[in-house]
Amino acid sequence: MLQIDTLAEWIAAAACVGGAGLGLYGLIDPVWAANLVRLRGDDQRPGGFAEFRATYGGLFFGAHSFALAVLLISPSATSAGACAALGFGWGLTAFGRLVSMILDKTDTGFNRFSVLFEAGFGAALVSPYVLAHF
Repeated sequence: MLQIDTLAEWIAAAACVGGAGLGLYGLIDPVWAANLVRLRGDDQRPGGFAEFRATYGGLFFGAHSFALAVLLISPSATSAGACAALGFGWGLTAFGRLVSMILDKTDTGFNRFSVLFEAGFGAALVSPYVLAHF
C-alpha cells in the first residue's frame, strides 16, 4: 500500500522523482549529461560516454528510484534513512563545489546556481529524517 503522510515525505518524494528523472535522461542521452556537468568525452578513449551513462545515468536513476520506492512502500525510519543518505550526498556535492569555488577560483553563475540546487535537493531529501528524529 502506498502512503506518504507528511509534507517532508512529499518533498523528499519529489526530490527522488527529480533525481531519478535526471538519471534516466542521462542514461538515455549521455551527451546531455556531459554538457550538464560541463565535461566531455575523450575521442581518443571511446568508453567515456559509458561513464556518463553509468554515473550520471544509472547511479542517479537507481539510487533515487530505490529511495522513492522505499519511501512509497514503507514510510519509516528506514525510508527516511535512505532519503537522508542521498541528501547527505547532495549536500556534500554542494560543499565540494563551494570548496572548488574558493580554492580553484571557479565562482561562476553556473556554480552558484548549482550550489543552491544541490543544497536544496539535499535538504529536501534529508527533511523526513530530520523531522522524524529531532
